[in-house]
Amino acid sequence: MPLFTDGPCVSVNDLAQEDSGLLDVAQTAGINVSAKISLAHDEIAADLQLWLDRWRNFGQLWRTYVRLDQVAATPQIKRWETLQALALFYRDAYFTQLADRYQPKWDEYARLTRVAYDRFVAAGMGIVNDPVPQAAPPVLGTVTGPQKGGSYYASVAWLNASGQEGAASVPSSITFPDGNLMTISAFAQPSNAVGFNVYAGVSLDALYRQNNAPLPPNGTFTYVPGAITSGALPSAGQRPDFIRPLVRTIPRG
Repeated sequence: MPLFTDGPCVSVNDLAQEDSGLLDVAQTAGINVSAKISLAHDEIAADLQLWLDRWRNFGQLWRTYVRLDQVAATPQIKRWETLQALALFYRDAYFTQLADRYQPKWDEYARLTRVAYDRFVAAGMGIVNDPVPQAAPPVLGTVTGPQKGGSYYASVAWLNASGQEGAASVPSSITFPDGNLMTISAFAQPSNAVGFNVYAGVSLDALYRQNNAPLPPNGTFTYVPGAITSGALPSAGQRPDFIRPLVRTIPRG
């Protein structure tokens, strides 16, 4: 799963699957759904940081201070963010249109947001010891080669010293004529990354890992179409190394 700091945990499509009328309301009320998702993500980031600061204040309970970039986007956080975004969306719809028909949905999603938060607290916070952020989209180029041209796609993912892979990048694409091969380079190397993996193919639905061993951070990979047509798909990111309980601690005075 991705790190929370990789960006919003949900998409417009996730919200539309939860609420079938969302896109129609967005068009009618002129609401930017992506903006509400970003706002929900920022609000949850603030809540998560409060938990982290609380642990820091009670440092005798924990040996090390956990940073926000170590928090994994667990299913509980994703559910919380989905409902938070929907509550913000229908709150905006209510005040924009001054239409009472939106208030019940606002109230209901606000209630469900509290339920999702309570479930997150009950489940605990997933923590990654050596977090690898999501890679930036790769830089694609060409070299001369005896292959058929066309459109090709590639994604990259960074690895840490333990071989843990961060979330794969958003794919890049390139189109070129016959007599060329695609080259793939990663950039914006995280400080703890020791190499990267390449996922490539002729379709966004069929990007398979092309390298057998991690590539050096400054390396460039040349993709040969058809060399690998099955195998590992782009990584969703690191799983938590441990779950930290969320205990509401009251200091003794």
